[in-house]
Amino acid sequence: MFTRTRRMVATSRTALVSGVVLATLVVSLGVSVPSSSALGTSPFCKTMFTYKPVAPPTKISTKTYSKWAKANLTFYEKLDSEAPNAKTKAILDEIVTILKYEAGSNSLKGLETYIATNHKKFAKSSIALAKAIVACAG
Repeated sequence: MFTRTRRMVATSRTALVSGVVLATLVVSLGVSVPSSSALGTSPFCKTMFTYKPVAPPTKISTKTYSKWAKANLTFYEKLDSEAPNAKTKAILDEIVTILKYEAGSNSLKGLETYIATNHKKFAKSSIALAKAIVACAG
């Protein structure tokens, strides 16, 4: 069970982190080029520049995973409040809901079930969020 949980956690979080890191790199590369886009100066885009990855726990337990989720939750709640449009807000609402559940989880079995159930949704939201972040460079 722990091996499967670790694999699911690693896979779902890799999708999120990869999407955000890739988008942040694209945005930072685009920053040196003057842009006429008002979106690039939005609070959402400015918050993206403050992103500092939080390393996922190396030992999976409800305590370490909850701590990791809480560390990410603050950043995503701020992004959610600054979403530039309804589509991005809906995506961030999903991510915040998932992170809130994971931050408050006190059962490894429950956490495993929740991650398995929401894995595809989380990965899809992460990809859509990455596209919204890339728009900051536009």
